[in-house]
Parts: sequence; structure tokens; C-alpha cells
Amino acid sequence: MQSAIFAELLALLASVPEFGAEVSEDDALRVIDAEDDTLPESLIVLQAGTTEEVERQGGPGSVRERVTINITLMTKQRKYGPALRAGRLGVKAALAGQKLGLVQQGVQLAAFQPETPMPPRSGRRWAAQVMPVQITYVQPLK
Repeated sequence: MQSAIFAELLALLASVPEFGAEVSEDDALRVIDAEDDTLPESLIVLQAGTTEEVERQGGPGSVRERVTINITLMTKQRKYGPALRAGRLGVKAALAGQKLGLVQQGVQLAAFQPETPMPPRSGRRWAAQVMPVQITYVQPLK
């Protein structure tokens, strides 16, 4: 179920202006530390967070879970503030609705959580905006 959710998010986020040309599942800190000159100036990284079991469904066939996925907008632009704010709005537009636009059978609810801005650290070029989302879904066990 989580693989299907990630695939849908990757596809939906590809439409975000300025950032959507490069959307991948990775570790944001690894990208920052890699100093890869082939990466575009702005990109989006999806990173898995915690998964928790919410409740056991009636019978042994499924379990309700909640996953946190960090959507991280990253840019090397000097004036990163306006770029990240525009990207943030683009993400909200791309992931509209109570289920963030996810149509995967079993997704029940999805919502953004408190965000964290990350200016470039000393000696680094990347600035970031971490936008966690929590997605509740029913995970079939068979």
C-alpha cells in the first residue's frame, strides 16, 4: 500500500512549477551532502517517516495504518524564500482535497502536518521546506 501511495505522490508532485521536474524518493540530507552538480536548481524529495498501526480491523484480513511522508522542497536559489513559498503553494495545489488527490483504494484520510523551513546551513547551498503529510489507509494483510 505504501509503495502505491509513494507512486501516486511522485506523479502528482511532478506538476509543481519550478520543482516538479525532479521528484524522487530519497533522503533529503543525503541529497544535501552529495553536492551533486547534475541535480537541477530546485527539486522535491519524498522521504518515508514513521508508520503506526491505528487499529485492527474486524477479522484477520487488514489493519488500519497511518504513515508520515516528508515532502521536502529543495532549492539552490540565492533568494530561496520566495521560491520555497511558491513551491509550497504549488504542492498544496497539486495535493488538493481530503485525500491529497490520492485515488488509491484504501486511502481514508490525508492531511498536512506542521512544516519546517530549513535555510542553507553554513557552507551549504541547499535551502529546504519540509512539508510532512500523514496518510491513513487500510492495509490488506492477504
